[in-house]
Amino acid sequence: MNLHTNLQYPLLKYLSEEFTGSFYRSELTCLNRMLILYHNRLSFSIDDNTSSFLDEFARYLERPVTYWWIPAHKRTHINVLRARIRFVLKSNRQIFQNLLSRPDYSSFEAKRQTIKDIYQWLALGSEADKKIDVKSWRKDLKAQFGQVFEESKQAKDRKPSRKLSFEHFHQILKGKDEPEKQYKFQRLVDILLREQWISGTEKPGIYQFRNSGTGGRLQLAALYYTLSKQGHIDRQLPAPQVAGLFNSWLSHDISPKSFIKAFQTEQLDTFNCSTNRPRYKYVTECRLLLRDL
Repeated sequence: MNLHTNLQYPLLKYLSEEFTGSFYRSELTCLNRMLILYHNRLSFSIDDNTSSFLDEFARYLERPVTYWWIPAHKRTHINVLRARIRFVLKSNRQIFQNLLSRPDYSSFEAKRQTIKDIYQWLALGSEADKKIDVKSWRKDLKAQFGQVFEESKQAKDRKPSRKLSFEHFHQILKGKDEPEKQYKFQRLVDILLREQWISGTEKPGIYQFRNSGTGGRLQLAALYYTLSKQGHIDRQLPAPQVAGLFNSWLSHDISPKSFIKAFQTEQLDTFNCSTNRPRYKYVTECRLLLRDL
């Protein structure tokens, strides 16, 4: 029984990439492989006990890849990469623990930060075993991810304001100007009022979300997902900001942590499912709801 999500990495695709060595092109693809296994384990674990996951992964990396159908030079590259990742697991496991502890562990930003952490750690002069050439490793990382490191540095140097770029939900809707965006938002509110999703309150511009049941969070997440898929969302923002913009006009009883989680990319992706999945009905309802928007 899948306790957490309907989204799983296709088994045949996984086997194909495993047996062709595609998972070992770089540190990034190797992280992808690890996170696929971690996500599947987390999803199917009753008590979410993943404390031994990194131990098992390290033991797996000890065994060299010997697939005869993979060219010798490619096998050499694969085993060098596996040895490097195993060295990090052995010498500085905290780097991977930090990755797995993130709510967005599968995001590109999380993986980029992990690779950056490895690069910076190697610069501290960590003592590798005789099979690891740290200087060559840092050179390879710089060649493959130098642009990513530079973009991250530039973003940090810009010191963006902690204040939200947007203060109201209508600002992320698609429209040629502010009045058109406001008009589209008002049409959305009118539709939700008509369909009794929301009701007015004593506070001007604030509406009460009427579904206080367990499906309310999914209902709002499906609404945002459908707005995005139909091209009504002009600005894609991180989950905390999306939740904050909903909160700027909508009153509800959903816990803040749970509400933010509903708008995470990996959660929204679960609405892209087959017709026999429970979440499909939410998307269908929203499509009908927004057909006149």
